[in-house]
Amino acid sequence: MILAAVTRTTLSHRIELIVLWFIAGLGLCYNAVNLYTVIHRLVFEAVKPSTLFYTALTIWINNVLIFALTYFLIDGGGPDARKRRAPYPDFDFPGMHAGDEVRPGWRPGVVDYLFLGFMTATAFSPTEAQPLTARAKLLMIVESAMSLTTIAVVGARAINIIQ
Repeated sequence: MILAAVTRTTLSHRIELIVLWFIAGLGLCYNAVNLYTVIHRLVFEAVKPSTLFYTALTIWINNVLIFALTYFLIDGGGPDARKRRAPYPDFDFPGMHAGDEVRPGWRPGVVDYLFLGFMTATAFSPTEAQPLTARAKLLMIVESAMSLTTIAVVGARAINIIQ
């Protein structure tokens, strides 16, 4: 990643994107397995409440970060396509239509995708940016389902054990 940032060659940029996709995919698989393992242990073993609570919190935070990265990588064909003003975005951000309320040439940045990931994991629905494509909607369904499972099953059980 440092090499890609310093050299800015086409090859290093492609390697950077491959690494980012690998991190997102590996993170998603790890988080799903971790969630399954926690639920399995919750059902079949005694788990300390503090361990359960912190594990659920970690799964939820990882979920937000993984999906924020994934949304950043897919929207409008990826960051490179967005720089060239790709005509078909995956998400419709309000800033795209705000006119004088935002700076000219506004485009969503990393913080916008982090906000999208956080709100999807928290509200289980789009709150600001609306999904426009099937892949965006499916990703939001997966993120919401993982967050709901984490919060409702694992988090609720941890709180129940504490009381």
